[in-house]
Amino acid sequence: MVAALVGAVLALGACTGSTSKAAGAVTSAPSVAVAGKGGSTYGTSTVEPPTPSAPVPTVGDPATTFTFAVIPDTQPEVKADDPRTDTRIAWLVQHRDQLNLQWVLHSGDVQDWDTPDHQQWVSMSTRFKALGAAGIPFIASPGNHDTAAVCEGGSACPGADTATTVRDTTLWNQYYPPSYFGFTGLAEPGKSDNGYRTFRAGGVDWLVLSLELWPRPEIVQWATGVVAAHPKDNVIVLTHMFLEGDGSISQTNGGYGATSPQQLWDALKPYPNVVMTFSGHTGQVVSETTPAADGHPVAMFLQAMHAPDTNPVRLVTVDTATGTVTTQVRASYDRSRPPGQRDVEEVYPYSRTLSGMRFVRP
Repeated sequence: MVAALVGAVLALGACTGSTSKAAGAVTSAPSVAVAGKGGSTYGTSTVEPPTPSAPVPTVGDPATTFTFAVIPDTQPEVKADDPRTDTRIAWLVQHRDQLNLQWVLHSGDVQDWDTPDHQQWVSMSTRFKALGAAGIPFIASPGNHDTAAVCEGGSACPGADTATTVRDTTLWNQYYPPSYFGFTGLAEPGKSDNGYRTFRAGGVDWLVLSLELWPRPEIVQWATGVVAAHPKDNVIVLTHMFLEGDGSISQTNGGYGATSPQQLWDALKPYPNVVMTFSGHTGQVVSETTPAADGHPVAMFLQAMHAPDTNPVRLVTVDTATGTVTTQVRASYDRSRPPGQRDVEEVYPYSRTLSGMRFVRP
């Protein structure tokens, strides 16, 4: 079934690892250096392998329960003949009703680097259009590899001021303009680096706030203004780097960003309607909760697999009636298997249910 859907999809068109001590993460997983093109690596990811033959979950009452998906860094999947992004999208479309799938997010590093023919940008932006064609909203935040800061081979561009080039998102906005994500509001006219979109699901209102990597102070100020102006919306913050591999909020701006994730969190935690954060960049999987200023739990998720053969995706199922968020990371394709056996139903060992969540009501 997935293989058939992939045909329809095709017709439409520097990271680090850590051994995590956080709940929901692995404490002794093998480190895997994922080979990149041109002799580079995508970083060392400390991730356990998936378990085969895992049934696809079915949500409960659709009036109060729904699912959204979060795609981790896809930079290893950018070759035109790599089917993993297409099979992931086809799987999500195939199971949208069973999951009550409402939207799909991407935590950045959609591409790896630019080339004169812009092959990676053309390929990946075309692939993700299949979600929109299926009526599934899609939002991505730019990672460092989605900017002019990274050159061929995956390293910083030689001789360039990385603090400046990381803000050069010309290609990002050429291939992913604001209309691509259907943003409701933007920080800067005509630019999709920072924007938000509102939804209604599970009987409550939602706002996905997508922010640039290590955002500039004026963007942090804009973000807090958006959150404050939407007190009845449950806010999900999407940005490329937020959590370290041990589940802690990062204290650094990477040496070339503007603010640190801790500074962003300090600005957001006074608001009672901030309920989740999602990030990538660091090679690990984490599901944690951190109390906001008023004590309500904020679910924080990291997913950056840098998988060499599979197509991982995080499913997040929200039950607004019980105040729970259940998550699992799945793969539907494994190219290390023999031809004809590559469609799989596998789950990585990071499934977790976060209880005691508080959602704001209209």
